[in-house]
Amino acid sequence: MRLRMPCCDRIGLVRDISIILEERKINIVTIEVEQGAVFLECQGVLQKGERELIEALEKVDGVHHVEFTRFMPSKERVEQLDAVLTSVRDGILVVNCDGSIIQCNAAAARILKSAPGKIIGQSLEENSLWNTLVADTLKTRCSYKDQEMFVESISSYCVMSTVPLKDTNHEVIGVVTVLRDIGDVRELVKKMTASLPVNFGDITCDSMVMKELILQSRRYALSDSTVLIRGETGTGKELFARALHSGSARSQGTFVPINCAAIPETLMESELFGYEDGAFTGAVKGGKPGLFELSNGGTLFLDEIGEMSVHLQVKLLRVLQERRVRRLGSSREVAVDVRVITATNRNLEEMVVRGAFREDLYYRLNVIPLTIPPLRERPEDIGLLAKYFLQRFADKMRRPVHGFSKESLERLEQYNWPGNVRELENVIERAVNLVDGSQVRPEHICLGRIAVTGNPSASIQFETYQSLKERLAETECAILKETLRRYRTSRRVGSVLDLSHTAVLKKLRKYNLSNE
Repeated sequence: MRLRMPCCDRIGLVRDISIILEERKINIVTIEVEQGAVFLECQGVLQKGERELIEALEKVDGVHHVEFTRFMPSKERVEQLDAVLTSVRDGILVVNCDGSIIQCNAAAARILKSAPGKIIGQSLEENSLWNTLVADTLKTRCSYKDQEMFVESISSYCVMSTVPLKDTNHEVIGVVTVLRDIGDVRELVKKMTASLPVNFGDITCDSMVMKELILQSRRYALSDSTVLIRGETGTGKELFARALHSGSARSQGTFVPINCAAIPETLMESELFGYEDGAFTGAVKGGKPGLFELSNGGTLFLDEIGEMSVHLQVKLLRVLQERRVRRLGSSREVAVDVRVITATNRNLEEMVVRGAFREDLYYRLNVIPLTIPPLRERPEDIGLLAKYFLQRFADKMRRPVHGFSKESLERLEQYNWPGNVRELENVIERAVNLVDGSQVRPEHICLGRIAVTGNPSASIQFETYQSLKERLAETECAILKETLRRYRTSRRVGSVLDLSHTAVLKKLRKYNLSNE
C-alpha cells in the first residue's frame, strides 16, 4: 500500500506517522519526504483496516489529507530515467570514481556487443584511450565532445563524449559517457551529404553496344567482386560505378568516390587509410578515419587508379587481400567490408610491363573488366544525348529552346568527340547560352578550339615590340575582336571563350573594345 500525505513542515511529523503504524503492527517498507508531502509505503492491510489507518493518519497534526498513489517518488524517477535511457539511440554509461560501470542503457550494450547485465559492475579497459578520457574528465572536471576512440573489446571505433557527474556539493562523483556507433555517425553523414543515386535506367543510350554493356553491368552489380572500368576520359566511368553500387546489395551503404590523380601522394595514404591522433605534424586532433572505414558496408570507387604510386599500390593490395586496414600511427587493424570499383583511361598492361604498376595488384583489380566505348564508336547516342542535355540546360537556364536544326544535328554527329560525353555536355551548355531563338543552329555549336577567322596573328607586327607579354596581349585582343564581331554581346563572348561575364568586361575595357 502506497500513500501520499500533503502536509505542512513541522518537526516530529514522521515520528507521529510511524507511531500510528507501529501501534497497528503495520510494517513500514519506506518513507520519503518530498517538499510539501510525505510518501509512505507499507505492507497491505484489510479494507476495514485501510479505512481506519487513513482516518488515524488524517488526525495527525500537520497532515492535510491522505490519498493513494501508484509510485513512490524515487521509484517514479527511476522509471522515468529508464524510459529515457531506453528511448535514446546513443549509448549511455555511468562510471564511478573507481572506473566501474554502474549504469548502462540498451543502446550502449548494443554498441559494445554485450548485455547490460554483463556490463554493469565491470571496470573500463586498462591502458585504453577510453579509460584515459574518463580519467581526464575526473581530473579536469571538464567535458569532452565527439572523441573518436578505439574500443578493444569490439575491435572498432566509437565516437565518445564525457560529462562529469557532480553531487549537490559540486564534487565530481563519476562520469557520464555517451557512445555513438561509428556506423550510425557515418549513416547520418551520408544522409546529409549524399547525392542522388544513379541507376542503370538513368544512363541515356540508344546504341546496341551500350544496351548490351548495361545488361552485362546489371549482372556484375549483383556480385561483390572488384570491377575495373576502362574507357577514355569523359565516357562516364563514374556514372557506371554509381549505377553498379545502386544495383548491388550494398545500395543502402555509402558510395565513396576518390580521384587518385587529384590528391598528392603525401596525402593519399592518410585519405585512404586514416590516421591516429599525433600521427604526423598537422594531423587533426583525435585522428581521422580513412575512406576504407567510411565506405565500410558500401562501395569505394578509386578513379584514375593508374596514377597511384607503387608504394600505395602495395598497401592497397594488402587491404584487398586481408580485408583489414590500419591507420597511420596505429598498431591496431580494423576489419572492413568494402567493395572496390576502380577506373582508368591508361593502358595498365603496358604499365605492368614497364614496372609502373604492380602485376599482382593488376590481377586483383581486373577480376571483372568493364570497357565503355568512346562516343565516336556509338554515333546513335549522339543525337539522343544532345537532346537530353538540351532539355536539362534549357530548363535550368529557363531558356525557350526546344530542339536542333537538321544541320546542327549533322554537325554534332560528324564530329570526332575526343572529350566524349563530357565534351558533348559542355558544347550543348554553351549552345543554350548562345541561342537567341527556339532552335539550336550550326553557328551556336562550337566544336574543338575556337577558330579565329582572318588569321589575327598574321596582322601582328612583331618588330614593333620585344616582350612576350606584349605579343600575348596583341593576340588576346585580336581574339576578343573577332569573337565580339561574331557573337555581338559580352555574355556570349564569355560563353564561347569560357570566361565569366566580369572577366570579359574587364578585358574589353583593357583593350578599349566596344561592347555594342
